[in-house]
Amino acid sequence: MVGRQLPSIKAPAYLPGPLDGQSTPRRLALRRPLAVIIENYYPDARPQYGLSQASTVIETLAEDGITRFMAIYLEHDAPKVGPIRSARMYFAHWAAAFHSILVHVGGNDDVLTLLWDLPKVFNIDENRWEVNLYDTGTNLFWRGTDRAAPHNMYANTKVLRQYAIKNHQDWAYTNAYFPHHKPAPLAQRGHGGYLTIDFENPLAPFNQPAYDVRYVYDRKSNTYLRYMGVTPHVDGATGKQLRPANVVVMHTGPAVADPNAGPTPGSILIPTIGHGKAQFFLNGKVIQGTWQQVNMYAPLRFYAHHHLVAFNPGQTWIEVVPPNSPVSWHFH
Repeated sequence: MVGRQLPSIKAPAYLPGPLDGQSTPRRLALRRPLAVIIENYYPDARPQYGLSQASTVIETLAEDGITRFMAIYLEHDAPKVGPIRSARMYFAHWAAAFHSILVHVGGNDDVLTLLWDLPKVFNIDENRWEVNLYDTGTNLFWRGTDRAAPHNMYANTKVLRQYAIKNHQDWAYTNAYFPHHKPAPLAQRGHGGYLTIDFENPLAPFNQPAYDVRYVYDRKSNTYLRYMGVTPHVDGATGKQLRPANVVVMHTGPAVADPNAGPTPGSILIPTIGHGKAQFFLNGKVIQGTWQQVNMYAPLRFYAHHHLVAFNPGQTWIEVVPPNSPVSWHFH
C-alpha cells in the first residue's frame, strides 16, 4: 500500500514583528537586527534622521551629561539614518544581546578592541575606511552637507544590510524579540500624564536641560509624545514628533569613569550585565518590574510579576538611567 503524500503547509506571508509586534512581511521579520549608534549633541546633531523607523531605541549617557542613541532596525528600513557616531562598551553589550549588525564611527579604545572579538556582532565601523572628515573611504556611508563634520555622517539601512548579506552576516536570531499583546481599549487606558528623565553627568553632577527627556501620554493614539528639553523631538526625515507606543526605564548601578577609554575625555562605564529595577509605561499606566541580561550574549529581557512583559505593538524606547539622573512621572 502506497502511503498518501501529506499536503505541504505554506508558511504565512506575514508575521508579527519580533521587536515591534506589527504585521510584517516574513522575509523582513526573520532578518537580523541592525543597530546604529546615533548622536544627540545639542544643537549640532539635531534633528536626527530615521529614528521613527527604528523598532527599538535605547537611550543613555555618552559623556559630560550628553545622551546617545542605539536605534535598532528589524521590521523597517530607513533610507537616511544618523548622524552616526562612536560606540561605547555598554552599546556593544546591547548589540551582543540582540546578536546584531552594529553600525558606528569608531569608539573608545576598549570597545574597539572588544568589537573585533565579538562573534555574535557583525561590526561595521566607518573608521576602518575613513580617509578624513570629508572622505568616508566607502560607499556604505556619506557625509551630508546639512551640517558640519563630525555631526553629518549618514547611512542607508538597506545598503548596510546588503553589505552584511555579501559577508554572510544577515542571519536571523530568534531570541531578538519582545512579547506583544493587543493594546488596551480606550476605556481601560489612563487619562493622561507624563514621564521625565533629567540626565546628569555622573562624574561631575550637573544637569544640562537640552538633554532632559519628557514623554507626554496621548490617550487617543495610545502613544507617548517625546520631548528633548522643552522641544518636541522630531525626525528630520518626516518632520513629525516621535511618539513610541511603549517606554521602558531601566535603572542601573552607578556609572563610573572608563579607565580604558583612550583619548575621549569624560567617558563612562554603565553596568549593563546583570539585573535591576525597571518601570514600563504603556496604555497610560505604569508597571513596576525588572530588567535582566545574564551575560553579554544573553537576550535583554523585561519582567513584571515573574513573567515577561508584553508590550503594545509599535515602537519601544528604552531609557537606561544611572542612579544620579532623576526620574519622575505622574499618570492618572
